[in-house]
Amino acid sequence: MSSGGRGSPCGKLKSGSAAVDVAVFVIVVVALGFLAYPCISLSVVWLIGGVRLFLTVMGEEICEAPMIYGLMGLSVCCAGLGCWLVITISGRKCANPKCRGLKKAAEFDIQLETEERVRKFSSESEAGQGGRMFRRGVFELPRDHHRELEEELRKMAPVNGRAVLVFRARCGCVIGQLEVPGLKKHRKVKLRK
Repeated sequence: MSSGGRGSPCGKLKSGSAAVDVAVFVIVVVALGFLAYPCISLSVVWLIGGVRLFLTVMGEEICEAPMIYGLMGLSVCCAGLGCWLVITISGRKCANPKCRGLKKAAEFDIQLETEERVRKFSSESEAGQGGRMFRRGVFELPRDHHRELEEELRKMAPVNGRAVLVFRARCGCVIGQLEVPGLKKHRKVKLRK
């Protein structure tokens, strides 16, 4: 049912004008084909002749001095291998097998650990490492070079906990950390009478 006595726009299309549009489209495509064929065939013939001439001249040159061109080919192969090695080595992932290879990882993280977490971590590391404290990362930052940073971290650390500043590589893997203990609050021991 149409509103206001008007039919749908699709019903008003006349098949005669559509047929004329299709015929014009076919004629244009055929005309472009007739015009483009000589240009394409001339280009292909010119390209084949140029490649044939280039190969003939290069064959004569290589036959005159094969050692020079052999060394040039070897140097190009070595340069390509060197570029491939540089790209492989400086890729997103590091040597860590669990590396996620992030594009733009954070340069550092600050982790605040409570007293319970510190006790749990120290007991796990002592049990797993035979009494040694296990520290992740490639290196530990020297404490005497970062006094101001330590003071700021100490202010942020929870009581009887610690603040850990974790430095990360571009791929997101840990490359170092700085641990600062928080303020110590001693518990009062209640004596029973």
